[in-house]
Amino acid sequence: MHHKSLHAARAGGVLSVVLLGGLVAAAPQAAGADGGCSTNVYKRTFYKNTSFSGSPVRTDCDSAISQSWSGSPAAGVPSNNFGVRWSVTRDFGSGGPFSFTASATDGVRVYLDGVRKVDLWKNTGDTARSKGVDVTVPSGRHTLRVDYVNWTGAAKVKYTYAPRTSATYDRTKPLAPTGVKTAYDTKTRRTTVSWSANKEMDLASYGLYRRPVGSSTWTKVTTTTARSHTDPLVNPDDRTPYYYEVRAKDKAGNTSSGSTDTIVRPLPVVTSVTGTYDKATGKVTLKWPLNTEPHFDHYTVLSNDKVEGSYEWVPLGTTKGNTWTTDPVVPDGEWRHYRVLVTNDGGTTTYNPPWLSAGATNELWLEIPDGIAPAYAPELTLGTCADGVRATATDYTPAPIRDFTGFEIERRVAETGAWSVVLHQGFDPRQSNATAGLCDRLPADGLTYEYRARSYDAAGNYSPYSDVRAVTVPQG
Repeated sequence: MHHKSLHAARAGGVLSVVLLGGLVAAAPQAAGADGGCSTNVYKRTFYKNTSFSGSPVRTDCDSAISQSWSGSPAAGVPSNNFGVRWSVTRDFGSGGPFSFTASATDGVRVYLDGVRKVDLWKNTGDTARSKGVDVTVPSGRHTLRVDYVNWTGAAKVKYTYAPRTSATYDRTKPLAPTGVKTAYDTKTRRTTVSWSANKEMDLASYGLYRRPVGSSTWTKVTTTTARSHTDPLVNPDDRTPYYYEVRAKDKAGNTSSGSTDTIVRPLPVVTSVTGTYDKATGKVTLKWPLNTEPHFDHYTVLSNDKVEGSYEWVPLGTTKGNTWTTDPVVPDGEWRHYRVLVTNDGGTTTYNPPWLSAGATNELWLEIPDGIAPAYAPELTLGTCADGVRATATDYTPAPIRDFTGFEIERRVAETGAWSVVLHQGFDPRQSNATAGLCDRLPADGLTYEYRARSYDAAGNYSPYSDVRAVTVPQG
């Protein structure tokens, strides 16, 4: 009969003790013929020889290497001249100084990533001996392997590895914590921060820090061994955003750099607003990124409109979506100003100043295309000039209120229906009356020609046509 250690599998599995992020946690020991084991648990293989050759007789899982066998260690394995191999690949976090300690009767060897670190390889019968070595383990994932052989007599083997936590030896900073998440409660106006377990084996505690957006000064919120904490700070008005970060500290007193700063906005922010104007419908469509914060409730869309002689921000409506289409807007070529506010589920809404804010991300300044044509037709006069007809368009609107930038004059042979442009020209702004004309040279063909004129603005809108004027050219 053989006696297994307390760590050997019983009835398909027991609870094993595993170091996770510096905290002791109970984890079920997995065992199976395929050798798949839980995180940081050794895969153990038995051989019926001392050369570890051929297929293993048995494969299972072992949470710790601490065995004492009297006789066969497993069915199909002889009492003498057998081998057992343990291997595990785990994340050592930032790495650093470790101690490896092994003791055994007969032969035991310890390897780190295939490099031998302990070598006690001699038939000692029932007498055990031990050896300890100091090893610097690099950061990240590495493989430990322990080979044990029993030639004759009692079979005893034990191996442990542990970080050296004295500040004299350990000067390696822990890895910065990851997986930081925040949750803001609009009822209590407090923030809860959580994070993933650090992979360090010598973790002592975590430090949680905060700073207001726009400040470079961090304030320590707490020191804890837990992986979440509710900040006791009550946000005064739901509008002050803060950054949070978490730092890890090991047992040697080394402190990690901060985790990636995570911003908490008690009031979600509209980061941009875009808009388009549809000439066909005369409507403006606004769009912005949809907020996904759990404390988001709705948006309010506003337009800056003239009310009783002064401009005010007028609410157009509310929505939970991220688009809004306005009622038709007069296509007057003027600027329109829109703003999108956010309200959280606690009822607090984005600050809404009465003025325009050119740098505000939740504000849009949109130039509406000019779709209003000049209201009146110019006056058209015809006269004579060398070898042709002088056509002149004139408008008497005072300069400060002119809504056009030039004139166009067209001509055709009387009643043919085919008009052609003979002048498209801006007027001389120095003249008291706006006027433009040309000497239209024509052949002496005895035909009657008709003329008409209109004005146009900078947006390409045209006024009504003037009355049609006609002139007959003498036949030469």
